[in-house]
Amino acid sequence: MHNLKAPWQTLKELGQSLLYEKAESCCLCSRANGPICPSCDDEFFHPELGRCRHCGKLMSKQKTLCTDCSKERGPKGLDQVAAWGHYTGGWRDFIQTIKFKSQPYLLEKIGRPLADWVIHILPPPDALMPVPMHAERIAERGFNQAAVLASLLHWELGIPLVEGLERRTPTTPQVGLNRYERLHNLQGAFALSPEGLKWGIKGRRIWLIDDVVTTGATLEACADILRRQEAEKVYALTLAAGMDKNLKK
Repeated sequence: MHNLKAPWQTLKELGQSLLYEKAESCCLCSRANGPICPSCDDEFFHPELGRCRHCGKLMSKQKTLCTDCSKERGPKGLDQVAAWGHYTGGWRDFIQTIKFKSQPYLLEKIGRPLADWVIHILPPPDALMPVPMHAERIAERGFNQAAVLASLLHWELGIPLVEGLERRTPTTPQVGLNRYERLHNLQGAFALSPEGLKWGIKGRRIWLIDDVVTTGATLEACADILRRQEAEKVYALTLAAGMDKNLKK
């Protein structure tokens, strides 16, 4: 009898394992109900909050501009910036793991929820355009996380992907620089790429794609190139931004 039960026990265990595989874990805390569990959604993505139209900071839904942008200390030239989550805790760790530990495949876990979120936030564009990385930095890191993210959204949403900008000069890292220093650091860094020239920017609506927005200097520098080419609308989508100082405890 013992030998007869063994196959049934094996089938039972196999069935259980398949059920457990279907219960996707959260990519931020490893609990069930992934790819982002309700607890992490509340903690890092704050559905109850709005986003500053100029810089993407999380803020009260009763306002359209954060404290800094209301005093003209935010990026210029963008019609709207949409930042999905707050750059802190597990969400910041997730993004940094992708960038600095060479794990871009992790972005696949968040493609669908990000796409579901952004289609309710930004108007439809003519193309997705990743913020470019200099060739030296790509050689060092192995990939451009903004380009990977744009490619993922291209497949999720069916929006054309155009690598319309290029980074001409390698700049020093922006970390630790204030907004003025970042803008100065980026002068002349971006230009229209041959692909962008062939595609044509005039009259186009574009989503700039990047991983994180802090001061918005990089997005502003990219938007300036597109505005000079007479883009009709320039929006930006990032994975994360800071939080309005008036909301911080």
